[in-house]
Amino acid sequence: MKVLLLFPPSWHPSQPYLSLPSLTAFLRQNGVPNVVQRDINIELLDILLTEKTCLAFYQKILDKLKQIERSAPSRHATSSDQERRQALIHAVEALPFLAKKVERAKQTLRSEGFYELERYIESVNTINDVLEVLSALYYPSSMTALNNDMRYSVYSSQEIFQALGDEEENIFLNLYKDHILASVLELSPTIVGISITSTSQIIPGLTLARLIKDQNKDAHITIGGSVFTKLIENVKKIDGLFSIVDSFIVFEGEHALLELVAQVHGKQDFKKVPNLIYRDNAVTRINEPFYTEDLNKLPTPDFDGLPLRLYHAPASVLPVQTSRGCYYGKCAFCNLHLDHRNFRLRRPELLLEDIHKLSQKYNTPYFFFTDESVPVNQLRDISQGLLEKKQDIQWMGGVRFEHALNHDVLRKMHESGCQKLVFGLESYNQRVLDLMKKGTKADRVKKILDECLKIGISFHLYIIIGFPTETEQEAMETLGFVLNKEYLDSPGFSCLPSLFGMEKDSPITCSPSEYGLRSIMAPGNEDLGLGYFYEVEQGMSPEEAGRMYHYVISQLSEKLCPFPYNYSMSDGLLYIAHRKHALQP
Repeated sequence: MKVLLLFPPSWHPSQPYLSLPSLTAFLRQNGVPNVVQRDINIELLDILLTEKTCLAFYQKILDKLKQIERSAPSRHATSSDQERRQALIHAVEALPFLAKKVERAKQTLRSEGFYELERYIESVNTINDVLEVLSALYYPSSMTALNNDMRYSVYSSQEIFQALGDEEENIFLNLYKDHILASVLELSPTIVGISITSTSQIIPGLTLARLIKDQNKDAHITIGGSVFTKLIENVKKIDGLFSIVDSFIVFEGEHALLELVAQVHGKQDFKKVPNLIYRDNAVTRINEPFYTEDLNKLPTPDFDGLPLRLYHAPASVLPVQTSRGCYYGKCAFCNLHLDHRNFRLRRPELLLEDIHKLSQKYNTPYFFFTDESVPVNQLRDISQGLLEKKQDIQWMGGVRFEHALNHDVLRKMHESGCQKLVFGLESYNQRVLDLMKKGTKADRVKKILDECLKIGISFHLYIIIGFPTETEQEAMETLGFVLNKEYLDSPGFSCLPSLFGMEKDSPITCSPSEYGLRSIMAPGNEDLGLGYFYEVEQGMSPEEAGRMYHYVISQLSEKLCPFPYNYSMSDGLLYIAHRKHALQP
């Protein structure tokens, strides 16, 4: 019995994601020793970002260009043909130069050169330029280090199925065949688990599943992750998905995967597997009630087997989790409550043990708390424990603007190694905050951020543009607040806006009139849709909100350095910690 766990593209390349190490640790703890975990996202990036691969692509792009010229001379070409041709010509012109730079750029991000801002920016831009020109082979599809984009909608099963067999435009189909598939099949896995946690992973993840299934029909392929957890009812109605995979594990996966291993190895009685969606006699079954893990019985995550040296960072930043779910769970725009059935904490002493073990085993002091929002009491206890144990770590995590987050708590957090906090500000207008049901007061927001500045904790602010009824003036109020000169001048300050989108099963969809909405509409032909169109009675229309969003982006881009601080991920943590270390006498 061999279990193979895969994390597909596209995801941020600076640190591993927590899902596979958590599942790997649990399976190994419970007597399943033969578990292999692979981050296909970072493996594939490492292969693409080499001079050898670039030159191989160069020849393929040159051949493609000659083929187009022979079959459709430019004078007869459609506008689409002309655009494709221009993309290929640009790639042919740019690729030889970029190929000579790409390995140096990748190495810079893995070395001390990462901390030299100009070299960092140049390296990130080089990598994205390389990926853009390589993508010309699959025009109009494109990819960056963080994302991929195809003309196929990831919200339509029909378009997904078309993408899976499209060798012309599916970037990942031939990449997997050339570089990944053989090594996967060599392992002869009994179970293949693929984690799909963002929409950018849907087509890459299902492409990989289909390729494996075509070559090894006996392998049981199961899909986990938050995307399909939000699509339980949709999955039930789309039989075609089960021609690609055998099952889906929704919500949490530890006990579900363990029992799946037992049933695949034994009686194949899949109704015993918690949280499983599967086909039985041509009927889709959903195993309820859904199982919720006891966080205090889970082992320390196990990163063995992941290629930590391949990530685009000079040191490993490891994710850990102090809780699951959101303890607040009332924000009108949010559907993250669907990812977990309820809120639970891991006991601080267990978390401290996790940090100590991981720090020692993987030789790193850097940790990222992946919680939706860490409760203040948990922060206080963790900080106290880190200080008492004299654990020299540097960490960051997400928090809410709570009254309990006072000077004493923040000071203790900073002393324990907290370098940066991630806040969901969303708006600085009190009316909008109240309508969002954020449960925060604008004056309290200002006080907490001022305390962070005094103490030396950097912060990242998420804001939302275009929440229903928000006016242009109210959006400008939020923009004015985040462009505070004190914040802009503080080391590590970052801000990332998002355009409001009405997400499936968020509270706002249950009572649209309460939020000034005339109507909400599910997009046509989206049987895997995760959101809605809407019409407003007042405030900015969706089109006006879009224009305001682009204006906010332009203003932030002018005032804020986009790299590396404008990430809520590990890049910012490493920069801040390095800068503070350099300033020490």
